[in-house]
Amino acid sequence: MNSDMLLSMQLPLKVFATYHQFNALNEDDMQCGDLNDMDMRSLGLQDISAKVDPYRLIAFESQPFILDDSGFNPQYPAGRAISHYECANILFDEMKELSHSFAFGDYGEIIIDLIDHFHYKQGQDYQSLLLDKAYTQIIEGIGTNETLMKITNEIDSHLIRRSNVLFNLNDLQSLRFIINKTVLPKFNRWEDRYNGLGISVHDIYAQEIEIVNLHRYAQSWDAMLYFKAQDHFGLGREDINKSLYRCFRFFRIWFFLQRHERFAFKPFFTNFSAHVHTRGGM
Repeated sequence: MNSDMLLSMQLPLKVFATYHQFNALNEDDMQCGDLNDMDMRSLGLQDISAKVDPYRLIAFESQPFILDDSGFNPQYPAGRAISHYECANILFDEMKELSHSFAFGDYGEIIIDLIDHFHYKQGQDYQSLLLDKAYTQIIEGIGTNETLMKITNEIDSHLIRRSNVLFNLNDLQSLRFIINKTVLPKFNRWEDRYNGLGISVHDIYAQEIEIVNLHRYAQSWDAMLYFKAQDHFGLGREDINKSLYRCFRFFRIWFFLQRHERFAFKPFFTNFSAHVHTRGGM
């Protein structure tokens, strides 16, 4: 039998979606301009920048302020008054400089592009062919391809080892259960800590997987899968409360620019996707 036999249900077909949904605007990390000076300082955010004091709109002429022995009452260095516009520009430039500690190599340019998007694009969604490429490599990569392998194995088990011709609703539910138990693709490899992917996509908030097409042959099959993902380029209070984030000036500046009521730069959704081919049988 050499003719194609397709699923008994219409394609493309969504076979998996995370509990977290796409375009979740109500999440805390998607808020902006909602905190005042007192709120910021209550989160331990005194020392924001090495170049400016964004609370007083002062550009430093020497090193940033030093806390006294008690840890309070900061002693400010001399500085010059600057405009709100100039202060924001200095902070964004400082973010870019600090990002180099986390981003070099093939994907180092993504975070610079994201910072500019944060600065100028007023919360518009972000997409990047380079990020799509990185996502595809994670899905297909050795050691990070568990989800793809489990999907392939389940389809192969159904169509070849059990000699079934078509998928039905029960098979679909089984596939969803198996995917839900896998380690979904994420940029959490060791190298992602310095190659620019970890800082650009510090988590993947939502993912979906579709079967775009599926062809059944006499002793084999092939399919095209579509992986879609979304991250939030924004920081929530739970992020800045973590010592891992708060100890880095990069994140303190990011949080301040996003959440302070006088700056209120809008976070945005980072979208990326991958078409992945898989096959099985003889």
